[in-house]
Amino acid sequence: MAKTSNYNIAVGMIVALGSFSYGFGFATFATSIGQPGFYSYFALDPTTAYTNSILGAVNALFFLGACLGALAGGPLSDHIGRRYTILAAALIAFVGGALAAGSVHIAMLIVVRILQGCGLGALATLTPVYLSEASTKEKRGMLTGLHGFFLVSGYNISAWVGYGCFYSKNLTFGWRGPIAFTCIPCLLLAIGCIWVPESPRYLLMKDRSDEAWRNVQRLHHDAADPTDSAAHEEFAQMRAQIAFERTQPSGYWGILTTRSYRKRAFLSCFVQFAANNTGGLVINYYSVIIYGDLGLTGSLPLLMYAIYTLIGALGNLCGLLTIDKTGRRFALLTGFSGCLVALVLEIAMLGKYVTVAVPNPAGEKVAVFALMFFVFFYGFFIDAASFIYSSEIYPTNIRARGMALATFTYFAACVTYVTPGATAVATIGWRYFIIFACLTVVSVVVIYFFYPETKQKSLEELAAYFGETVVDDTYEKDVEREKGGIEHSEKAG
Repeated sequence: MAKTSNYNIAVGMIVALGSFSYGFGFATFATSIGQPGFYSYFALDPTTAYTNSILGAVNALFFLGACLGALAGGPLSDHIGRRYTILAAALIAFVGGALAAGSVHIAMLIVVRILQGCGLGALATLTPVYLSEASTKEKRGMLTGLHGFFLVSGYNISAWVGYGCFYSKNLTFGWRGPIAFTCIPCLLLAIGCIWVPESPRYLLMKDRSDEAWRNVQRLHHDAADPTDSAAHEEFAQMRAQIAFERTQPSGYWGILTTRSYRKRAFLSCFVQFAANNTGGLVINYYSVIIYGDLGLTGSLPLLMYAIYTLIGALGNLCGLLTIDKTGRRFALLTGFSGCLVALVLEIAMLGKYVTVAVPNPAGEKVAVFALMFFVFFYGFFIDAASFIYSSEIYPTNIRARGMALATFTYFAACVTYVTPGATAVATIGWRYFIIFACLTVVSVVVIYFFYPETKQKSLEELAAYFGETVVDDTYEKDVEREKGGIEHSEKAG
């Protein structure tokens, strides 16, 4: 059994700064719209439909940039490598964040959020790809789960920053400060890339086996195994399977035209779509407004948002520590079922006791509890598991582009639900969440009947689930023998 070394964990945590950068950058605007200075600086009235449409436009164009970053990041990482693409994305997000913080007009903010979204979208795509490719099968859930934990930790730190900035006497700093702070994790990630080795599976795809072995040896070295026999065994399987995969269709067209790849893509993309179908991103993005509707005023909506994201982050931490034992199916089915119960409870409280002529204080408290109950199940069971599943289900030759399709689906769903979110929450209120409850029922049914368990399987062994060839090291020996025979014939001729 190959060992997950401390070095492997340290590298994973550096790369997961990409997830933190996305979470921090995405969530910062959610706190900015809770700052009085934001509305006064841009001369917006928070009670008008015009302002809701502006907020929707800022969000939509951020996710447009994220979609573009995801689709471009996949192919780019197949050409220049996972490491350099992550570095480039971090620098783009850094520049986008700096320009967003310096916006002098709402139109400028909208445009530069596209640039920031592009960099952050690429990071959200490539972080789980790298983490899954650098992991052992025994701890792949834990290491890839760092993506979800760091992402939601970004939400949480952003929330506390926004809460603190609420008390700034400089109202402009109240909304500029949180956006400016999004540059810090991007810069740290760019510096950290100096010590991050290239993905060994990417190197094998490029037929750079010597470099790949050195990286596997460093990542999975076990002091109790001085000959690295377990790492050698892992590497032999990895090299043989990838040698075969290099002969198979690749790229976006290969995914669309190969039946088994289409099945993988469906499983990967649907779980991302299903995660958004719970309404989690709508609740997260407009929670400050939602808490205001529940009767909370002043800094309390920002405080409750900070607590909400803290519960989500702690849930992700628990999830990544347990998912290699409980499995992906259990996590997803439990998470979606728990979110469904929370949604039904929230809808009942809002419809019966909150959005009435005389709101019931007890009903408002239960509605707040339902939101916390929701994020506990979403964070513990869905966040980590969905990204783990989406990244590990693909073979190496299409993993980056397949994950790009999955995150594109995720961002497209964000645009679909978050863009009209401010208007929907303000107009139809709790009825908007009925849509998410119905869609979550569908998600539970699909996952139960169509999703195979992937825990404790190497990335290469998962090919068997899709009717594909699983090879051992004899395949590569046969290829080398065949090459040798051809070369001998050519010399004899």
